[in-house]
Amino acid sequence: MLLGMQGHADTLGHAEPDSMKEAAERNREDSIIARVLDGDIDSYRFLVNKYSARVLAFCRMRMRSEEDAQDASQEVFVRAYRSLASFKRGESFSAWLFAIAANNVRTHIRLFASRKQREVAFVRQQVTNPPDDPAGEAERACEFQALREAVSSLPVDLRKPVELYYFAQLSVEETAKVLRLGQEAVKSRLFRARKQLREALAENVQPKRPPGGISL
Repeated sequence: MLLGMQGHADTLGHAEPDSMKEAAERNREDSIIARVLDGDIDSYRFLVNKYSARVLAFCRMRMRSEEDAQDASQEVFVRAYRSLASFKRGESFSAWLFAIAANNVRTHIRLFASRKQREVAFVRQQVTNPPDDPAGEAERACEFQALREAVSSLPVDLRKPVELYYFAQLSVEETAKVLRLGQEAVKSRLFRARKQLREALAENVQPKRPPGGISL
């Protein structure tokens, strides 16, 4: 995630979504949601397991401590479960879920998070769970902090697409649905955001989607 992104922008607008695979996946998720709504609560675990890492990564970008990020990500799935009946079958579940995540993070920051509490939680975590590679962990932490600050400094219309596409790993289509924009508008904003990040960061700390993510 914190590696260079050389060549990534060159693929802008050229990758075609695997529509058949996406349709099959949506049908599978619709089937699981139907079972959950029919009372099979255990089936919800599949959705939690599938999206938990991505939701946590998204929350980490906005929260100041691991503890707050963990709390916020858990709340996302609680809220999603309670609102599951409102989900429209055939739509993108991930886009729907990350819209909830974005709203929840804003609420969490406004109501519960204070800077002092976040700092204390971070220090406590480092003391109780020391890294196996302190030097490497410190370097990665510095890079992540620099990246988070640079992303946070972007104008809100550029920051949100970056958070959803790179860190929540939504597709361009899903990002567009969450933000209620056209796909070309999302691509344009991602392009502009990368340009600003290049000016603010060294090449090795610009955002990059993990292997297996959907490329622009």
